[in-house]
Amino acid sequence: MARLSEFSNQSNDKKKNSEKVTQENLQKTYNKYKNYSQSELFSTLMEQVEKQKRDGTFDYSQLENMINSLQGSLPQENFENIKRILERLK
Repeated sequence: MARLSEFSNQSNDKKKNSEKVTQENLQKTYNKYKNYSQSELFSTLMEQVEKQKRDGTFDYSQLENMINSLQGSLPQENFENIKRILERLK
């Protein structure tokens, strides 16, 4: 029979692996888009939004909540720019 401490270690290992995957995905995404111009980034964003809308997977409310959660972490000007972009996605 497994001990409680073994479950805890397994849970921590899974969490660490999940965080590693997330960081790797973030780094891959950053590397993919880091040399894009602002207009290229916006065009790519709009393509993805239109695809999600067609697929029925675009969730404006969830995106809005996520962006609002960034408010304290970003300079006010950047936050306002993101909010303007968000409004264009409706």
